[in-house]
Amino acid sequence: MQDVLSNGLKKMRPDNLYNTKFETSFGWIALEKNARGVTRCSLPEKQESKCMEEIKGWDSKHLKTTDLFSKEIEKLRGYLEGKNYSLQDISLDVSTAPRFYKTAWAICRSIGVGRTKPYKWVAEKSGSPKASRAVGQAMANNKITLIIPCHRVIGANGNLTGFGKGKTRLDLKLELLELEKEYISKH
Repeated sequence: MQDVLSNGLKKMRPDNLYNTKFETSFGWIALEKNARGVTRCSLPEKQESKCMEEIKGWDSKHLKTTDLFSKEIEKLRGYLEGKNYSLQDISLDVSTAPRFYKTAWAICRSIGVGRTKPYKWVAEKSGSPKASRAVGQAMANNKITLIIPCHRVIGANGNLTGFGKGKTRLDLKLELLELEKEYISKH
């Protein structure tokens, strides 16, 4: 007998990957997950079609229903609406990433909401003080944006740098930081 969730979906096995898309106040976001946690989170796209283009490159089964992702969707929508800021309790699966990336991402997740830290700071915290470029590579290869808040990592001179997995989305990086600062000022 197969295990079935209340919404009719089979229970996820660790090797099963599913994705979905949903709309937020910032645009369309795609999520991918397995039984261990989220494996991808796209940046918001104004057009649903651009979100779907990104999903087509993923090796996961697309679900039209978002039931399997309800907790993550609720948290991300709340974050982007300025109602909450903590995405820490969203489970992630970064098991296939290189060890240094995992370390850099964990440090990135520890940066407080509304705060920024330079690549060098992340490198120092990782135990590799001369690895600023490697931190940059880890952030550039972050497939779980927003949840691993690489928008909080900035250049040594305080300038916003690279954001968006090869795309220049510095406008979005600035919007996210302003959203967080506004949240902090209200709470």
